[in-house]
Amino acid sequence: MTKRLHVAVLGLGRLGSAMATRAGMFHDLRTWNRTPMPGSPGRTTTPADAVTDADVVLVCLYDAAACQSVLESCLDSIPRTATVVNTSTISPDEAKQLEQLVSQYGRAYLHAPVIGSVASVESGRLTILTGGQPAEPARKVLETLGDILPAETSGEAAALKLLANGVLGDSLLALRRALHRGESLSLPRATVLDMLERTALSGTVTQKRNLLTKAPLQNSLSAFTVAALGKDLRLLADSLAATSDVSAVLGTLLSDSALVTTDDVARLCAITQDWGHLADARLRISPELTADPAVLGPLHAYARGHATGDPQHFRHAFLPTAHIEGFRDGVFTSWDLQTYCSIFNGPAPDEDSRRRTLDHLTVQGAIATATMTLRHGSATFVDMFVLITDSAGDWRIANKVYERQPG
Repeated sequence: MTKRLHVAVLGLGRLGSAMATRAGMFHDLRTWNRTPMPGSPGRTTTPADAVTDADVVLVCLYDAAACQSVLESCLDSIPRTATVVNTSTISPDEAKQLEQLVSQYGRAYLHAPVIGSVASVESGRLTILTGGQPAEPARKVLETLGDILPAETSGEAAALKLLANGVLGDSLLALRRALHRGESLSLPRATVLDMLERTALSGTVTQKRNLLTKAPLQNSLSAFTVAALGKDLRLLADSLAATSDVSAVLGTLLSDSALVTTDDVARLCAITQDWGHLADARLRISPELTADPAVLGPLHAYARGHATGDPQHFRHAFLPTAHIEGFRDGVFTSWDLQTYCSIFNGPAPDEDSRRRTLDHLTVQGAIATATMTLRHGSATFVDMFVLITDSAGDWRIANKVYERQPG
């Protein structure tokens, strides 16, 4: 009979709880979570209590800051023969720094982020990316969770996980585009999903189909929340030192607080049925658009100005020197920002039926151009913007031209 090891699990989120349950089937278990979770197996009140006498310490936390804080609170209590196995998704540099931290305390560190869902954990089918070959106790514990795919270093293991989540983001963006195209072709969503399950997107569609068929989406969050995916894609962008590689996904999937509300339903809609829909402004982003999130800020503020009728949003969106010029029913108008703001005093009576779409966005260095279509009652406005950024990276609309087209 295989000897039962002492395993401590620090962090009982969705995956952490599943890993604790799975590990507890084969080994003796102690757990800790920042938020008390009554009924959790082997629950302790502090990280130090959980790791006492542990052979393996599984760390399952949200980000590097949480990992560092929790480990610093309990490293003295971890036996010197134990291995700290960190399954958290962090950047390569952060993985190296945590390895150095643990090593300073004379403990072994293994970076081991995972690929898979809760269902993968429950069936022991996770893919575990390890920064080197695990020592025997750690290997025995990880093999109860899934298959081990070793890399050379902690940094490489962390980079591989970010790469995997980049692929996930790409697949979600492709799925969003496919659903939009299906709608444009007047195809039933159920039929589109049946077809997509027979394509390269089959795994993503199957996993999220119950969410993709509900409207409105007001139930539980998806197995991989937008907030977590956004965090990981930002880490990928930072590690690549080039946001363009992930900007399409970030710009259309994230519930960034600077762009939309952080309400859980809005987050879920952003990743599933209503992707690219910035709910508080009734603004949709064209699925063909590659959008830099930083540039979206003033465009979203502009759309919010129309949605709320609050001129403060326009003052946030435009440079103070901006002009708004165009044709309304064939008559040319030219307004400065103050004059433009003066015509707004609360939302339009038919705001619930109005829609806005960001059709085009091109960024070239410190300048950008964008086009937005606004369907306001019986009229359609085509707005074209010139945007500029300052040395701090803050974008504003320099000028706008428009045409009002009768319905």
